[in-house]
Amino acid sequence: MTMEALTASLIALILGKPMIGWLAKLNIRQTIYSYAPETHRPKEGTPTMGGFIILCGVLGGLLAYALQQETQYLLPSMLAILTGAFLFALIGLVDDHLIRRWTGQRGLEWKTKLVLQGAVGAFSLWLMAQVPPQLQSAPPTPPSADGHLLWWGLGLLWLVGWVNALNLTDGLDGLAGGLSVIAFGTLSVMAREVSVAALGGVWAGAALGYLWWNTHPAKVFMGDTGSMALGAAFGLLTWREWMLNPTLSHAAIWVLLGGVFAVEVLTVIIQLSAVKTLRRRIFKATPIHHHFELLGWREPEIVVRFWIAGALCALGAFLLWGGAHVNR
Repeated sequence: MTMEALTASLIALILGKPMIGWLAKLNIRQTIYSYAPETHRPKEGTPTMGGFIILCGVLGGLLAYALQQETQYLLPSMLAILTGAFLFALIGLVDDHLIRRWTGQRGLEWKTKLVLQGAVGAFSLWLMAQVPPQLQSAPPTPPSADGHLLWWGLGLLWLVGWVNALNLTDGLDGLAGGLSVIAFGTLSVMAREVSVAALGGVWAGAALGYLWWNTHPAKVFMGDTGSMALGAAFGLLTWREWMLNPTLSHAAIWVLLGGVFAVEVLTVIIQLSAVKTLRRRIFKATPIHHHFELLGWREPEIVVRFWIAGALCALGAFLLWGGAHVNR
């Protein structure tokens, strides 16, 4: 583990307990939807918005990276990507807390949330495109597709898709956090751009430190503040890498890396489509982790098995990535 990743992990681990106390003091607590499985009722009142723990870890990791004099030239690229992720965290903050405090509603309406995600996503992609990539190796790369309108639209779909995929995955103790450690850690190893590799390690480290407090039974939930930031970071980092070689085969590698996240959001889309067109459900509940809960699987069983599935997806992506680079 690199110094910046280790720093991020330790900061999240150390700050976890006082931050949970602060969130509880502010009465920022989880409410459970009526359609959630009955096993979730005891979770009512657990402090939420623990994504701040992850964000503090990420900032600490970036500071550790900045102190390495020979790497300061990479900071513009890292800051551009982090700005996008933190802007999505701000949407999560509004959804988690501010709307409830100002209006008494449960959060943002889904249409409003989607519009905000689209606006922030477009700005994030534009900001990231202003900084040229700094590659780990010298070979020339294909010209970036960032300048084409079609690719801008695809990039926005890619980014918003991952944001909501991570958001939907965050439904069981340790599920999104553990999968994030696997996905970001593997991305850090696979990345061709130096700043992407470093940021992948930082986000993996911060998620690992947070996981100490989020494993079953969770002392805190990340909320939209954390899940949207993680989703945006994953979307921006993988899009940055994909643009170095914008082919379908490389897109498949990054989709496979986040395979469990992708399945979670796809099951929701399939369920909604089936209800509207066929007037029937395909799954007992969605996202898919709730389906397994209603089948009688215990929460820790589901989480660990999804971690295993995430690790297998990451291994598959790594093998495909290795083959693609060997054959290039």
